Amino acid sequence: MFVKLWMTSNVLTATSDQPIVEVERLLREHRIRRVPVVDDGKLVGIIGQEDLFRAMPSIFDPSSNPESLERTGHIKAGAIMTPSPITVDPSTPLEQAVLLMRSHKFGSLPVIQDEQLVGIITETNIFDALLEIFAARKQGARFEIKIDRNPAAFYAMLQVFKKYEITILGIAVLHDYSEEHQLVTLKVYGDDIDRLIDGLWASDLQINRMHAEGPSPES
Repeated sequence: MFVKLWMTSNVLTATSDQPIVEVERLLREHRIRRVPVVDDGKLVGIIGQEDLFRAMPSIFDPSSNPESLERTGHIKAGAIMTPSPITVDPSTPLEQAVLLMRSHKFGSLPVIQDEQLVGIITETNIFDALLEIFAARKQGARFEIKIDRNPAAFYAMLQVFKKYEITILGIAVLHDYSEEHQLVTLKVYGDDIDRLIDGLWASDLQINRMHAEGPSPES
């Protein structure tokens, strides 16, 4: 999977000379946590809620006064933004974007193509991708199967699902589950789940867990 499949394309932006009170209103009204800063079509920075919290006085702060509130009205986005943010492009593998976000503790990454801002990939987008990978919105049966750590064992497992005409809705592999085994998680649908279970055991495939979530997948 690549970033372009999951990024938000219609991106709200601010400019570096925009007052931060306007930026704060933009985030609040649209219920977003970060906004890219774009000048003349070029990405120059990014502003998050945490930047605004640091820059804007709180009404609960006893040191706040009308003068400090007035000064806040003159602060521009460029003064508090994170300049030259790390970016990805639409063809970046999703897992690479996640690694960048995790290692730098970012909640989002701007997506750039031909020097133009074309999207943003956020934590919410990552959650949506995980829901799709694990077919969380579809009904079916979920299996955890321990298999040997070699390609032959993986393909042998797939042959069992093929034999009983079971549709695989989602699949994920934890390769380093143990020194001897990898753990395969599958969301599946089919009319012969009971025979599938027997077939898996007969093929020396160890079912770690199994959970039935409903009779049929969503349309």
